[in-house]
Amino acid sequence: MSIPDPARVGAFLEEVAGEHMLPFWRRLAPGEVTAKATDSDPADVVTTVDLEVERRLTRGLRGLLPGSAAVGEEAAHADPRLLGALGGDGWSWLIDPLDGTRNFVEGNDRFGVMVALLRGGATRAAWIHLPARRETFSAEEGAGAHLNGARLEVDAADGAGAPAGTIYARFMPGELRAQVEARAEGAYRPAAEAGCACVEYTSVARGEKDFCVYYRLLPWDHAPGALILQEANGVAEHLDGTRYAVASRSQVTVIARSRGIAGRIRRVLSARDDR
Repeated sequence: MSIPDPARVGAFLEEVAGEHMLPFWRRLAPGEVTAKATDSDPADVVTTVDLEVERRLTRGLRGLLPGSAAVGEEAAHADPRLLGALGGDGWSWLIDPLDGTRNFVEGNDRFGVMVALLRGGATRAAWIHLPARRETFSAEEGAGAHLNGARLEVDAADGAGAPAGTIYARFMPGELRAQVEARAEGAYRPAAEAGCACVEYTSVARGEKDFCVYYRLLPWDHAPGALILQEANGVAEHLDGTRYAVASRSQVTVIARSRGIAGRIRRVLSARDDR
């Protein structure tokens, strides 16, 4: 059994978003948004769109690859035991039905659908569809990354000035957050937060932003974007230089458009306090 045609999967994501997401963009009724508070994110919300898109994707993606499993963000939120399927020898779909839910609710265009296809605990293929921007990114392990069917390769030139990026520190433990923010001060040019991984990863892959730093590594937030960025010749790695993996758990992680920029940020964040 092989990976389904990436173009076919991308077209399916576009179809589902066109039918079940875009018609509700800027048209949500108050009752279609509910709280999904967690200890780490008390302001989290979920919409009827998240739930319906996940149901449609789960059925459709499993149909494209008979015998495969599917783990959606909302299903895993209800039953975290489902995450155990991601490390198995069979094929598993990892689904983020609506990344950037708060952005979607607020009516801006920074939201998307993210899907990764896993086997043996590793990401073998990935897709990100940004419906409001009509952009579909895809990647297959060892076969490169694409944007709307055209090859995508990030500009690896490091540049002479301070890199522009975003540090997502709010999920870091208090002491670690203070260390990271103190060490990073003056070492980079702060860039606006997109507020969703689907836009951040694809912005770095296109060279619109030099880097981002994350701590909370929920697999549906990072597995799709990491493969797309890596296949576009970008970098997703932890402070010790090891490559991001689906099994990676919360730790300071750098995504960057080049190995040089990633190394610069890692060195800054790893610097001794008495430097």
